[in-house]
Amino acid sequence: MTHFETYVAERRDQLIALKDGLAADGAEFMNVHSAEMNGVFRTKTTPLKLSYDGDALNGILFCVGHADGAPVGEAVFAGPISNTENGFPNIMALVDPASVRHHGWSPRFASVITDAFRLDGTPCPIDPRWAVRRQEARARALGYEPMFAAEYEFGIFHADHDLMRAGRYRELKPWGSSYINYDLTRSGDYQDFVAEYMTRMRSIGITVASMVTEYGHGMYEIALGPKPALEAADDAVRAKLHLKELCAERGLVATFMTRFQPPGKESACGAHHHQSLWKDGANAFAAGPNELTPLARHYLGGLLAFLPESHALFRPTINAYRRFERLAWSPENVSWGFENRAAAIRAITTPSAGAARFEHRVPGADVNPYLTIAAMLAAGLDGIEQAIEPPAASPGVPASETHRELPRTLEASLALFRSSDFVARALGPELQAQYVLSREFELEAYDVWSRGQITDFEFQRYFLGT
Repeated sequence: MTHFETYVAERRDQLIALKDGLAADGAEFMNVHSAEMNGVFRTKTTPLKLSYDGDALNGILFCVGHADGAPVGEAVFAGPISNTENGFPNIMALVDPASVRHHGWSPRFASVITDAFRLDGTPCPIDPRWAVRRQEARARALGYEPMFAAEYEFGIFHADHDLMRAGRYRELKPWGSSYINYDLTRSGDYQDFVAEYMTRMRSIGITVASMVTEYGHGMYEIALGPKPALEAADDAVRAKLHLKELCAERGLVATFMTRFQPPGKESACGAHHHQSLWKDGANAFAAGPNELTPLARHYLGGLLAFLPESHALFRPTINAYRRFERLAWSPENVSWGFENRAAAIRAITTPSAGAARFEHRVPGADVNPYLTIAAMLAAGLDGIEQAIEPPAASPGVPASETHRELPRTLEASLALFRSSDFVARALGPELQAQYVLSREFELEAYDVWSRGQITDFEFQRYFLGT
């Protein structure tokens, strides 16, 4: 049997039972999600069904740029699955029964996430969910359950579709009157918004541990509860999608663009990843305040050792490199420290053993959480298997003179990523190559756009000064 046929046999009875249960509970429609390269879902809406023998999936979904393309030029970058030579064929998708959710706020709808397969029955190597599955299975083979939780910062603005269609995003009005942290009265309907969002997420099994206002006009943050690695990645993408839906219903628009205010003025949008390993129901990282178990120390060593060459996953866009600012808690170098928010990795060891974890503070809100979680887990497991020791902890702001600097541009990050043996092992060589293509596509799109612009810098510098 092929891998696909094995999955069909394993899932058939469960999917039939799930469909019958959804129908009995009033579900009529299904949103079928597929995870793509940029960290969002591409979704097909169908009448209620949970096909147990597979569905056609347009392979082009793994080969599209942000917002479906560039300002100038084609919207599709080439790849081994879908390209001009093979005519952009369909591949196969099989729904994951563990991902079925019935939407409590809209009970006529349910949703599911698919796993992609090639036509020969093998897993599609550029489906990012498979990368997480492989690393999760690797951890479990070592006797550990990896737990992850995402923490997103984002902006909310009053939607003005005429302005957005005209590309005048700077003129959008932020939602809320203040710009301070933890402000319960920023907007008159803020608490109602939070309650509705948390209620919706709870109905599909996603815990929102907290939602707060962040420093900046229109800036907010949600922290999700911990889950096993693949489910945590699923939760992260779902949480973003349904936040955008709720905003749209209320005449608002949410953005996870990393920085939309000039550096030095207001916060940027991070996506901190909390992570730990558990064994026999106990936190395997817990050793007491400001202490790490040997396992945790080696996991940390791996996170740091492979951070530069995986950096393109954590800062994947042109805009992401405007977030560099360690005094604003956006890491610039390979560093860690106990409760140190200025370092790349913050080791959290209090208030209880169950809370012991690492907070990876490098990613921005524009990441693909499947890829970041897969890479982090792979790095940590390599650290354990190779007994990699971390450098000394930084008690304060890590100095550039004593810590390796992270690449300052997407081009520099991509140069390390492209040739990395670690990335090839963590994601698979096909996904590594496809991700490189996707980032080169972004760089080319920006280059084409910039060649057609006369910037404010040029006018201010040269109009009278030449």
